[in-house]
This record gives sequence, C-alpha cells and structure tokens, in this order.
Amino acid sequence: MTRSLLFSALIILSTIANGQDKDSTYFRKQQEAGVKRILIDNRFWVWTRKIGDGKINVLLLHGGPAQSHEYFEIFEKYLSPAGITIYYYDQFGSYFSQTPSQAQLDDTSIWKVSRYVDEIEQIRKGLAIDKWYVLGHSYGALLALAYTHRFQDHVRGLVFSDMDPYPAELGENMDRANIAIDSLLANNPRYRSIVQNKIKGLPYDSAIYRQAFESSFERNLLVRLDTLPDALVRTKKHKNFEVAQKIGPSVFSLDYASMIPDIRVPVLVIAGKYDFPITPAEVSALARKFKDADYYITPNGGHISFVDDPAYYFPVLIKFIKDRPNAKLR
Repeated sequence: MTRSLLFSALIILSTIANGQDKDSTYFRKQQEAGVKRILIDNRFWVWTRKIGDGKINVLLLHGGPAQSHEYFEIFEKYLSPAGITIYYYDQFGSYFSQTPSQAQLDDTSIWKVSRYVDEIEQIRKGLAIDKWYVLGHSYGALLALAYTHRFQDHVRGLVFSDMDPYPAELGENMDRANIAIDSLLANNPRYRSIVQNKIKGLPYDSAIYRQAFESSFERNLLVRLDTLPDALVRTKKHKNFEVAQKIGPSVFSLDYASMIPDIRVPVLVIAGKYDFPITPAEVSALARKFKDADYYITPNGGHISFVDDPAYYFPVLIKFIKDRPNAKLR
C-alpha cells in the first residue's frame, strides 16, 4: 500500500460509478427551493442552494476535490433549528454544477485552488452576502483557509474541519493510517497471509487486499458507522474522479502555513478523535498558531466527524457561530 491509495481515500470513498451520469437526484435538486445557479467568469455555472432564513450565513465547502455537497445534508437538521442559514455549493466540476467540457478539462488554469478561491468570492457576490462564516471540510478546509486569507473582510469566522494544512504531517499521518489498517487486517485470519506477504515483499492478491483495506479504512477512520447514511452513499456515487485528478496536483500548490498568522477572524479547528489526516495533538497545536482560535476533538468521530459524531460536533459548531467570542467551546 502506498500513500497514493490513502490520498484517494482522503479524496473520499472509492466507487466504480461515473460521477457525471445524471440521475433522478440531480434533476430533483436542480428544481428545489433556494437553488441558484451562479455564472463564474462568464464561462460556466455552479450550483448553490440556500437553506433557512436566519441572519447568520454559513457557506459549506465540501471536500474531495470534486465530491458533491450531499454529505453536508445533516447540517440542515442541526443548524436550521438554531436559526442559521446554510449555503450548499458544488464546486465547479462537481456533480450538481456544470459538467466540464473536454476543452475545460484540458485547461490547466481552471483546476487550481487559487481559481476556486476566486470562484467562492463570485458566489458571495452573486448571493448578495456581505459577511458569512466559511466552513471547509477535508480538502474544503484548505480551500476555506485560502479564501479567508484573501477575503477575510467578508468572513465572520472560519471553521477548519478534519484536515492538516502541513503536507509533511499529512503524509506521516497517512503512513500511520496505512500501518494501523494493515494491523487490523493482519488480526483477521482471512487476510493475515495476504498482509504478511505484502509486508515481506512477496506476491499477494492485490485485488482482495485493496478491497479489504478500503472497507476497513472506511469503517474505522473515515466514517465510524456500520452502514453509510444515504447522503454519503450518494456522495460516493456522484464523485467526479476525472476532475479530482485534475485538481489534485494543485491542492498543496499554496503555502497554507504562511497564511495562518495573517488570519484575524475567529477560527474553530475541529476534528474527530479517529481522524486520519490530523491527530488530536496536531489539532490543538494548529489552533494555537492562529491569532484567535479554539479547537475541539469529537470523541467518537472519524474523518467525517459531523456524520459519525454529530451529538458532539454540532453543539460546539453552533456555539462557535452564535456565541463567539465569549463561548468556552471545550
């Protein structure tokens, strides 16, 4: 197992489906109340949807790259009753936004984090929002940090969820996750010899190993639930792997570490205890590097901690959004 497989897991949940085959969910969501398509650079449109009518606005930036917003649907259950308006948004190339043409796929200038930062600002203007909270998850957390750094006059607060902005740390954590999953598989008689042969550099059934690895990884580190909720099943189905591969080389093209000292707005760094890109110790250390930040570790969460540990994730998130700066989050 190499880091490349773990990076694909970070990108999220593998699938054999074509992420751009449109299904009934696509057509239903295009017609829902609160949907607004926003033209970007007079070149293509992206899909957004407003949920709620509260005075506090929160933009949700999905991970991937090139997932959909769907795994955020749980936010409606918790934030809407708290009077918080949320905005879903599928980044260009993701399922509910415009499907890229071949010419667009070949245009390397499109698939850069810096361009997506500009895209978000055009969305803010298109939605006529002065200031909002920006919550980014996984890859979306890096995008949220980059956006906040450039446009923080329009950001009330940043939520940096389940990600490490330091590529060296991230790589080391992925190596540890690799070892941890191999250890779990080695304790299973069905896979013990396969893992032993892999470690020894001997021939082994790579197809069976990969399937077992991904299943164990998903259950123990990504989403610590026996069954994936429907929203995550759809997220898995609707991922655009072709676009993800286009954006991938750009993910760490920006120096996120240099941005952190410049962030003036309140920040919440949050992650699950069993998250694989960032450890609890690194979460607290990262929070201390911001001018004004707090942190929280959900005790039962994996990488998608708002899905598998919502009872702990959302009360802290809501308190940060509504009560900052006086709230004690831990």
